[in-house]
Amino acid sequence: MHAKQRAYLSLVVWIAIVLTVGGGLGSLTKSEINTWYTTLNQSALTPPNYVFPIAWTILYSMLGASGWLIWQEVFVAKLNVIKTIYISSLILNLSWTPLFFHYHLTGLALIALGAMDILALTIIYLTYQKMKTVSFFMTVYLAWILFASYLNFYIWQYN
Repeated sequence: MHAKQRAYLSLVVWIAIVLTVGGGLGSLTKSEINTWYTTLNQSALTPPNYVFPIAWTILYSMLGASGWLIWQEVFVAKLNVIKTIYISSLILNLSWTPLFFHYHLTGLALIALGAMDILALTIIYLTYQKMKTVSFFMTVYLAWILFASYLNFYIWQYN
């Protein structure tokens, strides 16, 4: 296998891992979505439930590609910091689903989202000059999690 083929294969693996873990956690909370979540007072801006798996499939693919790009990089200032922030952001992201849907800890989930917002913004800032694709993917991700922060805040505030 040529180096370029191995690189593309590793990209697919990164995306598949992030999609599998994120999708797996999402599927574990499906019963909570159909029971607890539907009983909550929700913002008028809350999209229909079918939008979330579509959005998260796109976002997890971008997160997987971002991780791959970060780990391909060699000559970027603060690369270890970027890697640490990326992993921390993923851990927080994956913790949000059980915090919110399984344990119904909407306030703690909101704090996790706030930290995710800050970490995503930090990655955007640190990658903007040298890793434009990562910065772009993280900007799209940040836009969504800011919206998710609003939705989570609304639920925390009105339930």
